[in-house]
Amino acid sequence: MQKLNYPLKSYIKAVEKLAICKGFVKVENSDKRGSAVRFEPFIKNEVKPHSMWVVHTDHTKMRRITSTEDYKKVARNLNSTLEEFLEIIKQC
Repeated sequence: MQKLNYPLKSYIKAVEKLAICKGFVKVENSDKRGSAVRFEPFIKNEVKPHSMWVVHTDHTKMRRITSTEDYKKVARNLNSTLEEFLEIIKQC
């Protein structure tokens, strides 16, 4: 497998696009402190999130996501495949 190393902004855009394709209404993310960013996808008319996951960025100004497991979390939590997500993130 290729080494994954995308900026956080591209990751967020790709997550939002994939979520819409999979029938989710919105994905809230919060990156208030440190290197952790939390994602919560919501289904239509739901108050509680469908799932939740946290990704970690490196400690540089660019804030890149380098862990392969963080990319797999999107596929697991949005009922998708890793390949689908990688195709979307390459376009962002």
